[in-house]
Amino acid sequence: MVELLLLGPGNVRGNPREDAGHGCRRRRLAAAGAFPDAHGGQGPQHRLRIPHGMVVMNQRAVLLLAVWLLAACAPGGAPVETQAPAVEANGDTSAQTVLSSDGVRIHYDDLGAGDPVLVFVHGWSCDRSYWSGQIEHFAQSHRVVNIDLAGHGDSGLDRAEWTMQAFGEDVSAVVTALDLNNIVLVGHSMGGKVIVEAARRLGDRVIGVVGADTFHRGARETPRERQEEVFGQLAEDYAGFISDFVDRTFVEQSDPAIREWVRADMAAAPYASAVGARQASGSYDATPAVASLNVPFVLINSDFLPTDIAHLEANAKQFLYLEMSGVGHFVMLEDPETFNALLSAVLADIT
Repeated sequence: MVELLLLGPGNVRGNPREDAGHGCRRRRLAAAGAFPDAHGGQGPQHRLRIPHGMVVMNQRAVLLLAVWLLAACAPGGAPVETQAPAVEANGDTSAQTVLSSDGVRIHYDDLGAGDPVLVFVHGWSCDRSYWSGQIEHFAQSHRVVNIDLAGHGDSGLDRAEWTMQAFGEDVSAVVTALDLNNIVLVGHSMGGKVIVEAARRLGDRVIGVVGADTFHRGARETPRERQEEVFGQLAEDYAGFISDFVDRTFVEQSDPAIREWVRADMAAAPYASAVGARQASGSYDATPAVASLNVPFVLINSDFLPTDIAHLEANAKQFLYLEMSGVGHFVMLEDPETFNALLSAVLADIT
């Protein structure tokens, strides 16, 4: 059952409509008017909740998304079956490499054509294969660049110091080598921190920054006591930490096959770079980078953990928060159709 619930003045409730599984999600969304800097005024905050689907929060975008959902679920708007994401190793002939600023070789794929250009950045102990469901979808209408950060996937391991700034240089090196402009940076988890650092370096080349289940604590660094706890667990039992991490970041209704693939894949990540990247991510305060953004900054997060929206709104000039329900941390793997629809809405608004 799909139920539209607008939480705001009047608490207006829409009519329920039948929904088969993950249906009613594939049509293009339009979120024009979502960014206050572009359209003026702050207006009331609204939330559009679709159980086991998505939640949308932030101004007038909710009304347009509601219209889309009613059309998508109306008779004739047949649900589209969701397929499990491809999780095999990337073997595309489009794969290329470039040297980052410290000489580490960075591996990336370059596919498709069309603006805006989408640059995808994975999270901690992951790699570019985690974006397979997005690359296949968006390469049909956009140029898409999919990067393995240093110490991840097929990229080099020989980095002396692991920092978010160095990862930002990895992204900048690829973008600069390809001479890309009109870019939207998309980053999952730790990749959200990486892309705000990359945006600082790339300036006017970037027209939007989109985080996927990231910045749950706002832009702040992880509290020191939590950092020390994590580092102790990593040193004592790396495989056990990864297994517990995966269990905590999926929800009960998550596909077990995806959960177990992620568990095995993350456990196989190189230990030195995994620990170094985790330390760098935990100690990184993204507030200055977020505050420096002069382009739309969007989060597409899961509701399995709360997000400190207030801190992000207080620091970002143009901020939009979108939320998915019924999924865990790996939002783009667990429900690629909803994620892709939301990202399409963001692209329509930005461009």
